[in-house]
Amino acid sequence: MSITAIRAIEALRAEGRRITTARRTIIELLGATNDHLTAEHIATAVQHAYPEIHVSTVYRTLESLDEWGLVEHVHRGHGAAFFHLAASHPHMVCEACGRVIDVPQEEFDALVARVRDVYGFDIDVAHNALMGRCLVHDPRAGGLLAPPVSSREGAGPGARDG
Repeated sequence: MSITAIRAIEALRAEGRRITTARRTIIELLGATNDHLTAEHIATAVQHAYPEIHVSTVYRTLESLDEWGLVEHVHRGHGAAFFHLAASHPHMVCEACGRVIDVPQEEFDALVARVRDVYGFDIDVAHNALMGRCLVHDPRAGGLLAPPVSSREGAGPGARDG
């Protein structure tokens, strides 16, 4: 189990919350993968391991874990939101291939500060993914540039389907 998953379970205990099978399984699943999983992917994995856990329980558990700050959901353009253990970092999603790239928060610090200073508005760059195209899909780049090595591929099973 990942350190982030262990901390999330410890946080549940510290807050006096029960460690249910659904909560533990979702936290362990999100802590064990580098994929950006949709609620549907999470529900499928949980039900594969524990068929007695109803899909509605998985969705309610995700909502609760998100509300408690242990799991974050990120909206992406036209696709389903994806989930990961709380880390509060921005994401970029390629509209052509669906690849999700984790971006360190500090990459946006100057933009966030400028928007706050100029417009009096505090943007949350971690809640919604920035949509665009990998340079390998951009005709203006001539397809010559490769994606960064540090990026994470896809959003789990079927990520490239739409």
